[in-house]
Amino acid sequence: MLLFIALLMLLLSVILVIYNWKINRNILFLALFLITIAWYGLAHYFTVYSNSVFWIAVFYNHFTPLMVLTGPALFFYIRGTLKDQTGLKPKDLIHFAPALLTLIGVLPYYLIPFSEKKIIAAQISANLDVIKTLDLNLFFTMTQNFLLRIVLFFTYLGYSIYLLWKFSPYKTSKNQPPLKQSIISYRFLVALCGVSLFLLVNFFILTLDFFKTDSDTLLTKSVLANINSGVAFMFIALSILLFPEVLYGMPVYKKRKNKKRNFIATESKPATITVPKFKAVTVPEDDPFFELAERIKTYLEVEKPYLSPKFAMGDIAVALQVYQNHVGYCFNSIMKVKFIKLKNQLRVAHAKKLLVDPAYTNLTIDAIAEKSGFTSRSNFYTIFKSEMGYTPSDFLKMNSLSFPEEQKN
Repeated sequence: MLLFIALLMLLLSVILVIYNWKINRNILFLALFLITIAWYGLAHYFTVYSNSVFWIAVFYNHFTPLMVLTGPALFFYIRGTLKDQTGLKPKDLIHFAPALLTLIGVLPYYLIPFSEKKIIAAQISANLDVIKTLDLNLFFTMTQNFLLRIVLFFTYLGYSIYLLWKFSPYKTSKNQPPLKQSIISYRFLVALCGVSLFLLVNFFILTLDFFKTDSDTLLTKSVLANINSGVAFMFIALSILLFPEVLYGMPVYKKRKNKKRNFIATESKPATITVPKFKAVTVPEDDPFFELAERIKTYLEVEKPYLSPKFAMGDIAVALQVYQNHVGYCFNSIMKVKFIKLKNQLRVAHAKKLLVDPAYTNLTIDAIAEKSGFTSRSNFYTIFKSEMGYTPSDFLKMNSLSFPEEQKN
């Protein structure tokens, strides 16, 4: 169970990074946190239960510096979410000092031939108590190493809980995140800290048992701890999968002036984008991001950036000079439409206009696709049929038209 769930956590971390890091850079810290705790599970499983000399040699001691980053990763994610900030400041580098020190300490072990590491692994496989006598770090004994990880994790977790205690999602002011989104994210952060505390207590008890009892007794006692850890891992994974809104954090909207572009003027009338299957959504105007949602609509209508094949959500963020997770929040929580879906609808709507416009009757299908932002003819046909239920050729036939190359045939 522990192995399966730890691997699932690693997979979830990779998915979070691939699909969400551009929307909210704080996801990188959440993914790092999930990777470190999943690595705890993998290292424990292969060292204690696998009896595989090869896998023990792979996992034992190599990833100790990574495990030291569990606390900082959690702290950076919670701080960044509460303050709606991404990235690190120069002074934040101090938080990586323990991991760097641990890395330097295990460097000699990294340089040992793998064949010698397998000899050490064979000793561990034969008798788990051997770990207590191993001296493989320049600065710390094995006991100090375990205690360092526990103390660091507890310190960062305690400060993260303090930040949550000070923060109130119910505050009301111009520069506060939308209440509903704020409550969802806040509850997730509280649950994340609660699960982290649960895992930390389990790890602490397991560590105490390891140094107080023999390996046979430890194997018996660790079964319950492993089940508890597996349940905690599953809780985190299910929370993210069932409530993906948490990935947008707590966006705080601040008006930003952009003198170079007049299409974002706040005094302009709200733009309406008429495309197939795109319905107007009634949004409470007291949502701080209502204005940004209107600016996004105006930008799409006036600038038509979707006509570029490389158009991405980040282009909107750059043009309007806002954070990308703010744009993502507007699409999903205010406009109630996925960015990819709306982009395809706008391109199809533009292609339909070109198809029936007498000025473009001489354009080939490839030219129509290119001018509408599609990457290829097949991409054009696939998306057009998906949105409309029929192909571009069928659309032309319904309007008694055809493409130039079809007329020649």
